[in-house]
Amino acid sequence: MNDKPSDKPSDEKPTPLFRAEAIRHRTRALFGDVVLAAPLSTWIITGLLVVILVGLALFGIFAAVQIDGESVPIWRWVLGQY
Repeated sequence: MNDKPSDKPSDEKPTPLFRAEAIRHRTRALFGDVVLAAPLSTWIITGLLVVILVGLALFGIFAAVQIDGESVPIWRWVLGQY
């Protein structure tokens, strides 16, 4: 037997790198729609946090504190600009 590779083309088909079953198993997740769904509790907690943050921002903008008889906005008091 001669183990040298020959230069003439072979009539044999090349064998695939992976078995057909392995490829089918790997691509099975690609069929159908992908649905990203978060639980209702996640939406509720996110909504509450947004409401709290917006409320704090509005409080800081519109509220005032009395310093030495003068009304100073909270944001100026926090930044030390009074």
